Amino acid sequence: MRGLLASFVVLLLIALPLWAAAGWVEEQQLGPYLIRSEFALRDVSDLVSDLGDLQTDLETMLSLKCQPTEIQIHLFRSQRTYVNYLSKRVPDGTKRRALFVQGTDAGRVYAYQTRDLDTDVRHETTHALLHTALPFVPLWLDEGFAEYFEASPGLREKHHPHLGEIRRAMWWKPEIEKLEAKREMLDMGKNDYRDAWGVIHFILHGPPAAREALAAYFDEIKSGKAPTPLSQHLRRRIPNLDQKIISHLK
Repeated sequence: MRGLLASFVVLLLIALPLWAAAGWVEEQQLGPYLIRSEFALRDVSDLVSDLGDLQTDLETMLSLKCQPTEIQIHLFRSQRTYVNYLSKRVPDGTKRRALFVQGTDAGRVYAYQTRDLDTDVRHETTHALLHTALPFVPLWLDEGFAEYFEASPGLREKHHPHLGEIRRAMWWKPEIEKLEAKREMLDMGKNDYRDAWGVIHFILHGPPAAREALAAYFDEIKSGKAPTPLSQHLRRRIPNLDQKIISHLK
């Protein structure tokens, strides 16, 4: 009897999917996303729904074509299990609340349950999608787009927290060239994320010339040559650019 029981346990383990044996409670394929979760996905149904529309939103607003083969999204029930998992795979990322890693086979997003889980996952998934559309994305622009699309669709234009922060800031100005000089994540402070978002908001909701500048910049990136800084594209088309951005946001 003991031998039969042991055989049954072995067969049960073999029959389980690998993701279940690894501790995932649920796995779901949603378009290009392979979502693995330590908790039931019905608990985050709004997030799952938003992810289904995120690629379309990004492509429509940026006039880009994302080409994801697979983006794996790993959701953890606690910081402890998140850190335990990443410590064996991406040890440098354990101090971050959420993370995007571009692998050779797939982009990978990692996040754990907090009240900001939806925002964190949309932010990191924006990175994942953007890097399938362009061969190169400058750090400040990458973060500016991620800050913009991290909000749920109804909040992006008029209700993002950064808008209130900018309106409350005394003597605020965009300083695009300062943002363009950022090369490492450690160079990006809290206000830099806010300011990058502000420039992106102006480009997406300001004058048509701003969209034209962004399109020209993307064309240069896609051509494979070193692009002219986006600030120069914008300044060529929009006189008094800094004041126009300030007026737009204030």
